[in-house]
This record gives sequence, C-alpha cells and structure tokens, in this order.
Amino acid sequence: MALAAQASEKDSTSTKSKPWGYKLSGFVSPQLFLDSRQVVSGREDMMLFYPKPIERDANGNDINASGNLNMLAISTRLALSLYGPDVFGANTSAYIEGDFTGATDASINLLRLRHGYIDMKWRSTELLMGQFWHPMVIHEVMPGTRPLNMGAPFHPYARFVQARLSQRIGPMELLGVAAFQLDNKSAGPDGGATKYLKSSNIPELNFQLRYCGQRLFLGAAYHLLVIKPRLSATDSLGAVFKTDATVPSHSLTVFGKYEFPHFSLRSQVVWGNNLSSISMMGGYVESPFDETTKTYSYQPFGCTTAWVDFGKSTGRWRYGLFAGYGVNNDFGKAIEEGSAVYGRGFEIEKLWRVQPRVSFHPNPKFGFFFEVEYTNATYGVKELTFNTYRYQTDHSVGNTRFILQAVYNF
Repeated sequence: MALAAQASEKDSTSTKSKPWGYKLSGFVSPQLFLDSRQVVSGREDMMLFYPKPIERDANGNDINASGNLNMLAISTRLALSLYGPDVFGANTSAYIEGDFTGATDASINLLRLRHGYIDMKWRSTELLMGQFWHPMVIHEVMPGTRPLNMGAPFHPYARFVQARLSQRIGPMELLGVAAFQLDNKSAGPDGGATKYLKSSNIPELNFQLRYCGQRLFLGAAYHLLVIKPRLSATDSLGAVFKTDATVPSHSLTVFGKYEFPHFSLRSQVVWGNNLSSISMMGGYVESPFDETTKTYSYQPFGCTTAWVDFGKSTGRWRYGLFAGYGVNNDFGKAIEEGSAVYGRGFEIEKLWRVQPRVSFHPNPKFGFFFEVEYTNATYGVKELTFNTYRYQTDHSVGNTRFILQAVYNF
C-alpha cells in the first residue's frame, strides 16, 4: 500500500488553501533472462539492442554463437509524488523517481534519477520542468513490454532534462520542448558526452501536434538535434585551429493508440538521423581532416523504424505482442576511407523483432511475467573501392531471449 500524508495550511487571508501531501510508491522486480547468442547491449545485458554479428575463429566457428544467462533486480524502483497549493493559478505537483540501473554500466546497483520534475497545470496549459521522457518517447503511446529496453532500438528510449510547454485547444494539443542531455549522450570523438550538444548552444528542440480523444490518440512531431563534435582541429604540422563545424540532424515521428474496453492497439513510426542517444540506430560520419580548410566535415546517418503493440486483459491474465522493424537509411552509402563513424548500427542494413508476452496477476499489486523476444539483424561487410568503402549485405543473425519476471508493486 502506498504511504501518503496530508496537511492543510492557511494563506495570508486566513482562508484554507489546497492541501499539500506526498505519496511513496514503487516496485520490486527481479528478472531472469536467457539469450541464445552474444548481444549488443548495456546494463549487464539487461538493455538489449540486437544480436552480435557472426565472428569466425581460426576453425570457422562462430565465436558469438554462445548463450548468456543472468538474473538482476536493478530495475527495482522508488517514486515520490508531491502536491501542494496552487501557484499563479496553476495546480502544482512534483515527482521524483529512481531505480538501480545506474547512469552507466560502472554504476549499476547505485540509485540513479529516472524522473525528477515540477509540473504546473492550468485549465488548458501545462508547464513541466525537469527530467522526464525524451520528447520522441511518447509516454502516452508506450509498448506494453516489461524488459528494460521497452522496444528499443525500434522504439525511442531515454530521459532528458527539459522544459515542456503544452496548450490544449479542445481535443487538440500543441506541445514544444527544449531538452538537454545527461545520462543519454551523443557519440563523438571523445566517446559519449554531453559537451557536443552544449557546445552547439542549441538544446534539442521538439514540436508536436496531437489529437486527444476519449479512446483515440494521434499525433506527429518534428525534432531538431544540433551538436558540435570538436572545438579545435590539428593539422599535419601540429598547428591547432578553432573549428565551428556542427552536425544538424532532423527527425520526424507519427504515433497513435486506440483503447478498447479490454484491448489496446499502439504504434509509432520514426524517421530520423543521429538518434543513438535515444537508444536507436543512427549517428554521423566524420570525414578525414581537410588540410585546406583546416576542419572536419560531417554527414549524419539515420534509420526508419516502425513498431506496433497489441495488449489484451482477461481476468487475472494479460496477453500482448510487440513487433518492430527498422532499416538503416544510409546503408551502402560510400564514404571516404579514413572517416570516423560515431553512433550505433552503421554496419546494419535492417532489424526486426517479434515479442509475445503473457502475465498472471494473483492480485492487483503482484504479477508474474513471461516474454520471448526474438531479434534479427542483417549485417553488412565492408567493401573497398579505391579510396572509399561501403557496406554490402553479408549475413543475418538472430537472438532469442527468454524473460521471466516477478513484480511486487507498493
């Protein structure tokens, strides 16, 4: 049972204002999972992206054709909801949520901030300030899967610090977001870092138009990401030059859901560039240093993904199916030899996943979950032509993950 407390207070005119209070909630969630081969992943393999390619040893055996078995409870979660008197005519609340997955693999089992924001709601306007879902993650249209990846890399998955302003006009809603990186970072010459975004002096910008019906929810969004990978460049003689080259990347998404009495249908399509910071494929290519212009040039690469999720409840049983498909929009593009590639999945042509699930709930606070997640990746092999190279389709490889999880909510 959630722990809650309330108190009333008086304002300067001795009339009662709205009460303040808090509620503590969360869940404990041990999870056992088994993979049929080695995978590209994070957080002790709990955050699965796709299977690793075939890698032959001296005898021709596939080194990555070996399974993994693990059990973790790091997704266990604590949350604190706060609410209090109105401010400037707006209902106010705050929310703090943490788990133990860590900000990096090195900090697993340490409590980290998932969400931490202040929310101000007027009659038709809302302002959210703090750490929340990245705006390409439409929290009203999330897959019903339980594993940590939540449908990634087909479905965006990340939380950013942001200012989010929305305006309702009847069933329509306009939304604008300015977001800043922290745990989820862009890739670059110095690894994953927030400095590439900060150096551009432009936050990630997102604009959405939504229809919010009683059962039907539809929307579309445009997203802009501008990063500056380097502040300086060094020529062959060791001279250092300031550089202002940036990587602007544009993305679009459409999304929707329909809620039946005991059945739900949700879907999202994403077309975008340089989306590795939100757990998808994408990044950018850095051409070799140009001795004439004394700088680097950049070209983003991206993906198109689509996913659909069906969910149904029948008494104590719940069933569902997630299916995702993704393609590398720039697979096979020729790039100059010596170029550096930053991001995820440049050597992958396409991905697909099928993930059925079933769960049993003895009571509303306790549940057992079982999922089978099959992910298939088509990899390319590098082909050299004079001073350029490109990837050509080589082989497909699949991984089957079996997941057994128990969840105790409080």
